[in-house]
Amino acid sequence: MTTAIGTALVLFIGVHRVQSGNLTVGNLVLAMAYLAQLYLPAQLISETISDMQAGIASAARIFAVLDEVPDVLERPHARPLGRAIGELAFRNVSFAYNGRDPVLHGVSFEIPPGTRVGISGATGAGKTTLVSLLTRFYDPTEGQILLDGIELRDYKLADLRNQFAIVLQEPVLFSTSVAENIAYARPDASEEEIVEAAKAANAHDFVKALPDGYDTLVGERGMRLSGGERQRISLARAFLKDAPILILDEPTSSVDIKTEAVIMEAMERLMRGRTTFIIAHRASTLSKCDMLLEIDYSRVSGVIPIQPSGYV
Repeated sequence: MTTAIGTALVLFIGVHRVQSGNLTVGNLVLAMAYLAQLYLPAQLISETISDMQAGIASAARIFAVLDEVPDVLERPHARPLGRAIGELAFRNVSFAYNGRDPVLHGVSFEIPPGTRVGISGATGAGKTTLVSLLTRFYDPTEGQILLDGIELRDYKLADLRNQFAIVLQEPVLFSTSVAENIAYARPDASEEEIVEAAKAANAHDFVKALPDGYDTLVGERGMRLSGGERQRISLARAFLKDAPILILDEPTSSVDIKTEAVIMEAMERLMRGRTTFIIAHRASTLSKCDMLLEIDYSRVSGVIPIQPSGYV
């Protein structure tokens, strides 16, 4: 608006000067050309100031996040952890969000290394909260959780979380290539290792059929891939990470039966020799478990042994 008003004002005055004989048409055109050259730097300065203001506001939000005190703190002189055996124990564990009604109350059980543990229960019963305590996304309000006989809070936080590979119901993919999404589990992985992980997850064939293969961009949150394809990319990450403890949070709930069979075949290979927690509503997903935990609104109502899978 400022540019338009300024141009109109100069043109109005210039026309009157030309009509009165005080200015030639050529000089008026020259003045208009100089004015047009002046507007571009002025516009760039205005845009730069606007970008600086937006940057300052963004920086303020970033520093606010960096200054936030974490809910879960690492203890001084916490012990390092290389690769865990995978033995876990809950001892009278209770947890409540923000001090409200307990989500878990008095939970106690023990998991031998290599056991496949199925977790069932109604929506909101506390299944996901239970496995979130394992990775120390939260700490119990009461009780202890032990990994290989040592309380989780005694380990270095980064080392502890490196023991877990997690496959969620809705995989989180980034707007980059298939290969980079798989390598998110281990950024230093070679191209051959990425391909081997994809093959183990039954993802290699569909990836090779994509326009650019492993260099294909998956779009925001993986929108260019189907639900089953996104899930297999997530499984490939878990294969590549090769963590001793595996968490599967309803990994087949949003796919059809045919795709579920493909994913279950890959999951069977992934669970081999690992301590595994499977959250699921479908009986078919829990059929390969060694133990079933039934959670009934904040409590483990039953620990049911199932026939051994042969991998413990």
